[in-house]
Amino acid sequence: MVPIDEESFPGGVLHGDTARDIARLTDPGLTAVVLARRERPGWLDELAELVVSRRLVIPRTTLAAVSPDEFADWSRTALAGTDRAVARALLDDMTGIVEQVTATADVRRVMVRVFTEAPTRRCGFHVDTVPPQAPTTGAVRVYNGPTTEYVSGDDVRSMKDFYAYLSRRERVSRETAPGPDRAGADPLTDLDETPSFLRPHAPVHRVPPDATVYFKHIDVRRHWSPHPVADAWIHRSPMQGPPRLVLNVSPAQRARTRPGRGPAAHG
Repeated sequence: MVPIDEESFPGGVLHGDTARDIARLTDPGLTAVVLARRERPGWLDELAELVVSRRLVIPRTTLAAVSPDEFADWSRTALAGTDRAVARALLDDMTGIVEQVTATADVRRVMVRVFTEAPTRRCGFHVDTVPPQAPTTGAVRVYNGPTTEYVSGDDVRSMKDFYAYLSRRERVSRETAPGPDRAGADPLTDLDETPSFLRPHAPVHRVPPDATVYFKHIDVRRHWSPHPVADAWIHRSPMQGPPRLVLNVSPAQRARTRPGRGPAAHG
């Protein structure tokens, strides 16, 4: 079973201080920038209580191509009935992440996936994709509970090995009957605990709490190809834990300006 490292940041991942650090994702050796809050606001504790107790439930939702204003409108409806102060703070925070991705990627519309649910084995190690020729910087934010897990590119044997693992895991996932985890007897558990694409003794890292990760996606045309490891962030959801609120944002269209323009910082 691979160890979980919650303390260090491996090569290819930058612990950023400000939104301007996101622009450094143009560095070919960087796959992700982690922006953590300096202080934890009280509304996050209230939000966590609402999510874990299932007093705030957001079914798994995909907004295929929305502007920040359209996302804010959707959020107001989704958060109706939630404590007003918590809803206002959460709306502002989520919309800020959507605005940051649109500014960084120089697009008007993004795809947003958002939900509240407990972790399952549904989402093992993978890379996120964007449409053909779309900018490749997106974001993920876990608002409570276990955070996203990821690996260092230095510990990945090759993308050929990774995609072979991913193909096998997807096949096993389809063939494994749904039900409670069967530790030791479940082939999906074996794949998750000993990922074959990692070098021996490589740890799995975990994003710190209260952090937003801005990270490299891969153009869908290059998915399954032997591209450089540093071209995309390999990550997964935790395998167990209480219900969490998760927000995932990615560009849904080509950039508005000519190729080669550096990403912008918002705020």
